[in-house]
Amino acid sequence: MTSDPPPGSAPEPEVWLVPPGYVPPDPDETPPLDLHKATTGVRPWATLALVLTWTLVVLVMAMRRELGDRAAYLAWGASATGMPPLETTWRLLASTFLHDGLPHLFFNGLSMLVYGPAVERLFGRRGFWPVFALGGAAASLASNVWRAQHGAPSVSLGASGAIFALGGGLLAAALRLRHRLGVGRARALGAALLFLLIQSLAGGVTTAGTDNVAHAAGLLSGFVVALLLPLAPGVGGPARAPAATALAALCAAALAISFAIGARTGLGL
Repeated sequence: MTSDPPPGSAPEPEVWLVPPGYVPPDPDETPPLDLHKATTGVRPWATLALVLTWTLVVLVMAMRRELGDRAAYLAWGASATGMPPLETTWRLLASTFLHDGLPHLFFNGLSMLVYGPAVERLFGRRGFWPVFALGGAAASLASNVWRAQHGAPSVSLGASGAIFALGGGLLAAALRLRHRLGVGRARALGAALLFLLIQSLAGGVTTAGTDNVAHAAGLLSGFVVALLLPLAPGVGGPARAPAATALAALCAAALAISFAIGARTGLGL
């Protein structure tokens, strides 16, 4: 039960409980970066374009009864060992457009819709294309080298190596933004990403046919590429970055050309 203070008496001062070790913020200190506000309005068109293309390829192959057909996968651009250098080169990226059926497409597409938009928001499309393309190519190349040395099955397809590269890119972003995010925010972001990525790698050990060499190479290469790329302007990157823009255009063109070669040979044109 409470009672009002007598008229004319001074109100009791408010008491704040301050936790031990609390340091009040410096009024001149730059406020922490709000990632949500900084990246609002960024549309993940690159991510959506890739997922829609993957879906189209699977549907076309399904209608042609080519899913599960090794010869058809090779015709469409699956990565394989023992091929001439030029043939191997375009397959490093063409193979990222291929999936071994609807379940493979579903899980890769779902992962892509998690990691892709985040990379587009933090690095812009000028950063997304290099992380995806260079990481995907490095993953396919590492897988080829490993399979050639160990006599493993020679055909590989799927975008999971490139998706792991996007995850590596997000880890690099968390590292680069660690001093600009709220207290503990960068650590929490990095820990969540590591949990998801390590869980995926662990799942690959128990699932037959999963190419963990490609996954690990993609993760590492995406991390390295993202350390070198400028961040998007919304999170403190430069408004103009000609070299990064030119690299993005080259990577997008390499993906488009590789896909076009694979589609042409796959359709028998």
